[in-house]
Amino acid sequence: MSAQTITVYIDPTQQEAQQNNNYSLYLAKKVNDTFTVIWQSLGPLPTSTQPGYNHKNTFQISVPSYQVNYGTVTETQGSVTFQGNGEAIAIDLGQSVDLSAGGEFKNIQNDGHPGTITVHNARQGNPHEILYDQSGNPIFVNIESGMDVGKATLTPIDTYQVWFGSYQETGTIIADNVSNTGIITFEGTDNATISYNKDGEWVPGKLPSNAVQVGENLEGKLANVVVAAIFTTALTTASTTYVLNKLINKFGVLKPTKIRAKVGDKSITLEFEKKLTNGSEIVLDRYEHAVQHALAKAAGDPSSDIPKSWSFSETTLQVSF
Repeated sequence: MSAQTITVYIDPTQQEAQQNNNYSLYLAKKVNDTFTVIWQSLGPLPTSTQPGYNHKNTFQISVPSYQVNYGTVTETQGSVTFQGNGEAIAIDLGQSVDLSAGGEFKNIQNDGHPGTITVHNARQGNPHEILYDQSGNPIFVNIESGMDVGKATLTPIDTYQVWFGSYQETGTIIADNVSNTGIITFEGTDNATISYNKDGEWVPGKLPSNAVQVGENLEGKLANVVVAAIFTTALTTASTTYVLNKLINKFGVLKPTKIRAKVGDKSITLEFEKKLTNGSEIVLDRYEHAVQHALAKAAGDPSSDIPKSWSFSETTLQVSF
């Protein structure tokens, strides 16, 4: 089995919102028609031990073989946990293995069905089967019921689920019913792309681009990129004064040339000047990102008094002739 690649794009506004919620980005694989274990996770911000998610996130998946085990599953105050009791054994799709009454895996054979892993169980007590990837990271735990004495079948399916949620470690059982998930299914391809758009919806493919292609005969012309931020509450005298005099200091390399704001309005307008080059491309997202980060810094300044939440109207490009 060749490597599979999942690329996840996150709209910048949603990235900021999910990070403010302290939500992580999760990936799980479907086994036996269900998702039970967090396979990989990315935190809202990077740490020394865990990467954080970005605008573009790439999961590289290569699982030519698996490991199988059994364990004890317990439920405490609504949170399901499990403890592996056996000694895991490496196994490939299409193979079968015996689990003895004493709890040992042995006698791997190539007599299973294609795409499945079969366990011939002789152990009493309904042990719960656990499937790991080749590195020993849990993919699936049977939390509904254990294996009866006889044959049990595990069927990994090349379908994945991505979602945002409160922090859980990689390899733990999904704690609750997950809502608003994105589903990725590999059907004859090893690459898939999914995006989380500005409306908080999972959609196939890349996010739509708001880049503007500069046409011919515009070489050297000046253009203004106009960004309008809309607040949930009106600007006070203090917040308006701050926006007009101090907001500019919150920008990095990309700074606006004009900032317009009025007391009592619920919006501010920022203009960025850009000299055009024939055939070049102006990515309007860059300017929204610059305003977003500047406003976030300003909102954290106790002296700013600016509203704590905002959205953007459609960013425009105006060319001066």
